[in-house]
Amino acid sequence: NQNFSAGNNENSIQAHIGINGEANLDFLNIHLTIPETTLPYTGLTIPQVNYFSLWEKTGLKELLKTTKQSFDLSVKAQYKRNKDKHSISIPLDVFDEFIVSFNRHFEKVRDKALNFFAQSYNEAKLMFDEYKVEKSLSNQPRIYRIPGYTIPVVNIEVLPFIVEMPTFGHVIPKEISTSNFTLPGFVPSYTLAPPYLDLPAPPVLSDNLKFNFLEFNELGTLNKILIPAMGNITYDFSFKSSVITLNTNVGLYNQSDTVAHFLTSSSSVIDALQYKLEGTSRLTRKRGLKLATAFSLSNKFVEGNHDSTISLTKKNMDASVTTTAKVQIPILRMDFKQELNGNTKSKPTVSSSIELKYNFNSTKLSSTATGTAGHKLSLESLTSYFSIESSNKGDIKGAVLLQEYSGTIASEVSTYLNSKGARSSVKLQGTSRVDGIW
Repeated sequence: NQNFSAGNNENSIQAHIGINGEANLDFLNIHLTIPETTLPYTGLTIPQVNYFSLWEKTGLKELLKTTKQSFDLSVKAQYKRNKDKHSISIPLDVFDEFIVSFNRHFEKVRDKALNFFAQSYNEAKLMFDEYKVEKSLSNQPRIYRIPGYTIPVVNIEVLPFIVEMPTFGHVIPKEISTSNFTLPGFVPSYTLAPPYLDLPAPPVLSDNLKFNFLEFNELGTLNKILIPAMGNITYDFSFKSSVITLNTNVGLYNQSDTVAHFLTSSSSVIDALQYKLEGTSRLTRKRGLKLATAFSLSNKFVEGNHDSTISLTKKNMDASVTTTAKVQIPILRMDFKQELNGNTKSKPTVSSSIELKYNFNSTKLSSTATGTAGHKLSLESLTSYFSIESSNKGDIKGAVLLQEYSGTIASEVSTYLNSKGARSSVKLQGTSRVDGIW
């Protein structure tokens, strides 16, 4: 069976998918009999097998526990809208200054254009007289109607206007009639007439050429654009069967802080398949920026934690990272820890440390090993000097085939540098022992 649903309203958008089913594996309990078989071309013979059960012999019985299997799958995603909005200011004063500048340039271009039209008309009039071009009395003036429209974002409406063309089809308009245009703080209007021509005006240009600027109406005061703030996003996943159950939840929340959360876990009849993994990341914008992240993992064989924080203000930056891990398997036990810190309060400093402990024991290999390892690093820096120190150490003790051995190693390195000079030192030492050899 399966189902699907989706919804959308003023508060949220969501979708859900569900699938479930059943399976009968009784046929795996049927005992099989495989006759004796001879492989061709090899002479090898496979002996007869009686009462062979796939359910029992392949381990499915311990894994699935029952032949009646069922599963249930569910997936859900949801987005919750945020009522808050971000505003972006619109610099209308800059737009108004552009209109004023445009008007000045338009007047200059207008005068040059009318002079050009007058000169062109005189030349055309001579050609008309030469070839006796006359206006047809049957032709009607051409009238073009330009519909109104609205300029998006700035919310300005341009009203419709009319263009009337001469009867003999010239591309120069006889008359353009529009309303005035209005913008915030400006009301320019133009009526353009060509200068008087020396030659008699033909019928097609008997009227004065009129040009009125388009009319613009401000539909409302608009000083900013509003953009909806990001809402909350969640995702849920679940899977259930007779062997294992999985659950996963992911969320991104935009509130006073921005938070991302992740959680997944499982439960199973098999201990190795049981786990829990969780993570959270939080971004805080109060008194600067601060990002905090935490992860944790728990399992029968592996455990781990991670924490990190990064803080940034106008005067200081601080960061810290801590990671721990533990491994527990039949032949190996191990503990790991790592720390990293840094800040710029009085002077830039960075410090780091790593610690490792382990215990290895394998009876099949007749081998054992236990030991530790460590590393430390510190760094300081100013405009006047630079300093770095590092140290490493480790030890091991164990046996291979009943032959015992042990050893240690350590090293130290330091460097100091300023405007007057530099100094550095290195130290290295180690020991080792193997019974019966050295």
